Amino acid sequence: AAWLVASRGWTPLQHLEALTVDRARTLLRGGADSSSGEPSALERARVLCSWSESDPTAAAVASTVAIHSLVSPPSMNGKTGVVVSANASTGRFGVRVAGEAKALAPRPANLEPAAA
Repeated sequence: AAWLVASRGWTPLQHLEALTVDRARTLLRGGADSSSGEPSALERARVLCSWSESDPTAAAVASTVAIHSLVSPPSMNGKTGVVVSANASTGRFGVRVAGEAKALAPRPANLEPAAA
C-alpha cells in the first residue's frame, strides 16, 4: 500500500486520522514531541484544520487520491497517486504518481478520494 511508504518513519502522533483524543493525550503526556518528524504532527494538524470540514476533497497526507480536471499536465487526469505533502499557505497538495519523476502540486478541487 502506497500510504505505508508515504508514512514510513512517522511517529505514532503523526497518524492523526487514527488517533483518539485519549490516545493523543497519552502520547503527549508520555513525552511525544508534536514538532518532530516531517511533516510534524503539529504541521499536519494545522493543514487538516485549515480546510473546511465540509470540503469532500480535503485529503490527508498518505491518502490515495484520483486526479481529475487538470489543465496542465492533462495526461495526469484519471491517474491515482498518494498525497505526500500538504501546504496550507498555497492550498495545494504534493501528490506522487507511480512512474513519475516529480510530485504534482494540484489544488484540492483536482482531487477526489480514490476508489478502494
